[in-house]
Formats: sequence, structure tokens, C-alpha cells
Amino acid sequence: MLLKRLLILLILAMPVLHVLAREAPPAPADAARDITWDDLVPAGWVPPAVEIDHFFDAAPAAAASIDETPVVDAMNEQRVRLPGYLVPLDVEGESLRSFLMVPYFGACIHVPPPPPNQVVYVEMPAAVTLADPYGAHWVTGVMSTRASSTSMADAGYTMQGELVEAFDWDRFYQQTQQTEQ
Repeated sequence: MLLKRLLILLILAMPVLHVLAREAPPAPADAARDITWDDLVPAGWVPPAVEIDHFFDAAPAAAASIDETPVVDAMNEQRVRLPGYLVPLDVEGESLRSFLMVPYFGACIHVPPPPPNQVVYVEMPAAVTLADPYGAHWVTGVMSTRASSTSMADAGYTMQGELVEAFDWDRFYQQTQQTEQ
């Protein structure tokens, strides 16, 4: 009789035990991986120095050419999400169809462009309108190590953009603080 009760209890407890033992579901295979600009620079590579004497010239020279700047081959065909600033290229009214993504505000416009491995050329399937064109944004898409040259700068990477979202500095700061604790 005791054995029968234990067996019934075990059978009734199975669904609960299954839920308790289950791990968090894995991320979908196509989920974008958050990356930083450091992830786009090969280990050990140091960019050449910028000529400070010509830093504010009308058309300052790039610090490194596209041929001298290595990329991280492992980034090819990766679905990623990267934060940065957008430099408009193909503008449709108040919307962007293609743009350069750079790690800091003013790059390519007010100062010499970053090295090509710190510039991403992004093509969107449809034009996007930005609430704050001067603010930082997250861009999600599939990265390619195919280089691209534009009138503003050379890009070491190309991305087929999928989504552009405003970067939330408060949320980022809170996440950073939680990670450090």
C-alpha cells in the first residue's frame, strides 16, 4: 500500500519536477548577439596615430587605409546588435536608407574618420526615420566582412540592417552597474 502511494505521488509530482528541473530556454538560433566596437578589432592590432597637426582640416586624411586595416573574419555572416552613431548616406526626405555606423559622435563629419574596422556600412531594406538623428542607436543585422568605400569614409564591414533602435543610456548604465556587482 505504501509503495502504491509513493508511486502515485511520484506520478503526480512529475510535471512539477519537470518544470523545476528545466533550464531557461536557449536563445533562438537567429537571435542577435550584442557586440561592442572592440569586437571588430583583431587582437593585437593597433591603429596608426592620427596626425594631430591636420586634425581639423576641411578634409582630414584617414588614419588608416582600407588595405592596411584588418577585420575580424569571425564576424562574417553573424547576426549582431551594435551601438553607435549614424552618418547619413542615402537620405529619403527625413529617412535613411543607408548610413555609416561609427563608435563616436562626429566621426567622419567633424573629425578624421576612424580606421575602417571601426566603420560599418549599413543598408536597410526600407528607409527608417530616426526620432533623434544625433543620438546613439542600436543597429541589428547580419554583419559581413566585405569592405565598402563611400564619400565619407571607408568601411571594413557591411551590415544588412534589420532594425534601428534608440540607445537607452539609462538602461545601459543600470545593466553595467548590475554586471559589475
